[in-house]
Amino acid sequence: MKQITNQIFTGLIAIASLISVAFLWKQNFILLITLMFLATLMLLMNKSKQELKTFIFCSFFGAIAEAFAIMFGAWNYGNPDIIGVPIWLIILWGIASIFIVRVYLLFKN
Repeated sequence: MKQITNQIFTGLIAIASLISVAFLWKQNFILLITLMFLATLMLLMNKSKQELKTFIFCSFFGAIAEAFAIMFGAWNYGNPDIIGVPIWLIILWGIASIFIVRVYLLFKN
């Protein structure tokens, strides 16, 4: 039962993250705080050191990959902060990574 509850809350946090981006992308700081709150909720569900490491790794390297693509002209963001990406995108990469890992584990079991 706990696993199903965690999956439901994980999905709700993922949806809330996407909705937040859709409505708050012009307010970088407010969106950053909102996503940090959602990421904290997501990470506290399992209190896993492995998930925290995955979150940090994917946040960092996801943003770096975006910066490289932007540097070479693949796309751009309407409201960038640093290295061509909005600051909130770093947190969104972490949220996405944990969501993907949890979905993988759900289908694996």
